[in-house]
Amino acid sequence: MTFGAFAAVMVAVGWFLLSSQVAHTDVQTAVSESLGAILVLMLIVSVIGSIRRG
Repeated sequence: MTFGAFAAVMVAVGWFLLSSQVAHTDVQTAVSESLGAILVLMLIVSVIGSIRRG
């Protein structure tokens, strides 16, 4: 659980830095994109978990 939370935060920070520094988007857009990246990561992990249990 802790590793998953750490991984989600690292994905969000990485996406934020990539979006704001490389793509030169504004901060609000970079934050919303990083939150979207966390959502996608959680969805993928949820689907994989339900397949493995199922």
